[in-house]
Amino acid sequence: MNKKIIIPCILCFFSVWTIHAQKLDQVTPDKVIQKLTSPDFRVAFEGLEDYMRLPEDQHTPAIKSALVQALINENRRIQSIRIEKGEDFPLYKLEGQGEALLFLMGEVYDLRDPATIPALLPWCQTGDEMVDFGRVAFDPILSYVEEPPEGTSRYSIGSCIYTLRMMVDYWGLSSFSSSEHQRMRQVAEKYIVNSKFYTMYDAITLAASLNDRSLLQMADNLINNDEEMAKRQVTNIDMLKKIVSRALSGTLVERQYVPYEERQKRGY
Repeated sequence: MNKKIIIPCILCFFSVWTIHAQKLDQVTPDKVIQKLTSPDFRVAFEGLEDYMRLPEDQHTPAIKSALVQALINENRRIQSIRIEKGEDFPLYKLEGQGEALLFLMGEVYDLRDPATIPALLPWCQTGDEMVDFGRVAFDPILSYVEEPPEGTSRYSIGSCIYTLRMMVDYWGLSSFSSSEHQRMRQVAEKYIVNSKFYTMYDAITLAASLNDRSLLQMADNLINNDEEMAKRQVTNIDMLKKIVSRALSGTLVERQYVPYEERQKRGY
């Protein structure tokens, strides 16, 4: 290759690398904390990038606290938007990048600190991460779906009910007290009777794990009532009918909790 081409290419690469290295050098714990705790979510997400760039040995308690605060601030921002504009507002098309939030949630989960549970409640995701915390996560999740804060989405509620079902399946129904059992039953009934498709689906599976045939029969009656389903704006009635039918026949099979170590071995 012509040297006249090679030399400019090398110089260009060196310039880009130098700029990148200088940017890395500018990342300090104090600056990360300042960005993460900013009320401007754009700045906070920049702080998240810087946090992920810092070496592990610089992830001090103060920085970890700032990381959790960033998630708390984002939760409040999303909650206020949903209160003002409705649950179905296209949040991350108009109000920031959803990918950044996913990374933020992931980093907070990776702290594996039970104190972060309240900040993570709106983001139960697949449920496994919450079950990783053990029984300490049970009551906060149950309380959250019993009285969801204003602005809570049905997806968040459904994910938490889904997680409760996984907890029952993993630890066994006998490991819960009669009052805990009754509270879960009331939650299942609440979201079978008064909800739309997403939360109704998860409430039915929780009722199945609670071995509560009366709730499943109630769900079956509602699902076969066109007027009641119209009130809930349920369109995928056939799927709900299949779920209830399998639950009543004892053939319902749902995804189960996979312990953290096993997930690591499987690469997810």
